[in-house]
Amino acid sequence: MAMHLANAISYITDEEKTQGGALVGSHNCNTDTALQEMLSIKRKYGKADKRQGYHFIISFKKQEVRPETAMEITQKFVERYFGDDFQCLYATHDNTEHVHSHILFNSVSWRTGKKYRYEKGDWAREIQPIVNGLCREYGLSIQDIEVGTKEKTLKKWDKTKQGIFKWNHQIRLDVEDSISFATGYENFLKLLELKGYGVKQKDGEAYLKPMGDKRFIRLADISAYYTKEAVEARLDKGIRHEMIPSKNGTPRIIICRKNYRKYTPLSPYQKAFFAKMYRTGQLKRKPYSQMWRYKGEAAEFGKLQSEYLYLCRHNIRSVEELEKRKQDLAIRMDGLDDARHQIYKRRYPYRSVLALLKIIEENETRASYYREGSLFYAPYYEKWKEAAEAVVRKGYTLGQVLEMKEMYQRELAAVTEAKRGLRKEENLIDGILSGKSRVRAVEITAPEAGAPHKVQEILRKTDTAGNHRNDFLQNKNVYAGKGGDAEKTGWNRTEIPAHTEEGHMKKQPAHHKKQEQPEQAK
Repeated sequence: MAMHLANAISYITDEEKTQGGALVGSHNCNTDTALQEMLSIKRKYGKADKRQGYHFIISFKKQEVRPETAMEITQKFVERYFGDDFQCLYATHDNTEHVHSHILFNSVSWRTGKKYRYEKGDWAREIQPIVNGLCREYGLSIQDIEVGTKEKTLKKWDKTKQGIFKWNHQIRLDVEDSISFATGYENFLKLLELKGYGVKQKDGEAYLKPMGDKRFIRLADISAYYTKEAVEARLDKGIRHEMIPSKNGTPRIIICRKNYRKYTPLSPYQKAFFAKMYRTGQLKRKPYSQMWRYKGEAAEFGKLQSEYLYLCRHNIRSVEELEKRKQDLAIRMDGLDDARHQIYKRRYPYRSVLALLKIIEENETRASYYREGSLFYAPYYEKWKEAAEAVVRKGYTLGQVLEMKEMYQRELAAVTEAKRGLRKEENLIDGILSGKSRVRAVEITAPEAGAPHKVQEILRKTDTAGNHRNDFLQNKNVYAGKGGDAEKTGWNRTEIPAHTEEGHMKKQPAHHKKQEQPEQAK
């Protein structure tokens, strides 16, 4: 599980590249036991699978910075960017012409148990500005992370913030992916060809030509770590991922299903005719879906359906009943607010012991490292010990305080969920009263055990916000059933023009009825 993570740590802490280990540091963990501590956090939160860690590289301009200064900049970067969340191991390498720093950090936060998540745009918004700010503090030129040794000009930086597509970024992603699966340097180049790049070698270096581009780009110009020697070194050492996945993660079986239609076999003549029609363009492919054209109408219909079912479900026959329902909801929400206040009031006497429990939980993991022999975590152990002893002096055990905390959390969560449901219902009522949706005239037929009867409601379309829903609710002839909705009662609805009446239809001559049949059928 931890092979890739262990290999990455071994690579960045190589004594030959870090002045015998003098240029190695750590953040939120101990340098000597970083791997064990990272794995311990993964096991604690049950997140030992999938991605294991992340690897950043800060490159400095040639002969511009001393290794010790680069180490100081890297230390300040991890402190500002990671804060008190993630365990990091970092090192500065001075074995090349360009001094550069490696930052390896755990994918799981030791404090919260949440996984590190990189969102699109975080690089430009958060990471790069920190590096550039530190470089300005030390009088250095603007640097790149994982980009190489080229200085980023102001114009290029502005384009990055505006989201302009650059081939260099896409090439880096494809190169990293190819290194992940390559068995050797030649196989690495072959994988890039399979991705659609033009590949050639000249003077021992690889050149790539992106699809649709006319020029080749030297791979070493994109990053100093994409030279032939650097790639071969990564392949030999097994350092293949910038993002380090788990090797022995639980394999998943992905089931792909396809529905096959059963067709009548074609004769050779039919096949030949079918091919001829296809070649001449007489047989067209199926057009793309046009559902996007009706997105607004579909949303409006769904809203109307929800509102109609709500009225039937609660047997609401008039605007007055609907407003009364809204008033009841307001009373119930006030009651939930009172219930939340009572929970806070009951919890208030225990606020001090609950605060001690929070200190214990925040320092539990680091205190365990101290108990295992890591003196680096002695201050955290002292905080944990003092809080635990204070809980005992107050007459509680840690188990009792933890159970108390979980009980109040459950009660507050239940109140919040109940109020969320009432708020949703209130919004639905507001939508009905606002009258912004269009309603058509419909005839509702409700068969019953006795003599069948019909109830007709006539609603007019209107674009003014207001009266058509109120007319619907105030219609005294609307049949709402006996507590059920339309689906349960099995009503049959037939659209009719708003001006049509049953008696009028009976008086129409036969030829007139015949002419109207196609339109009504439609």
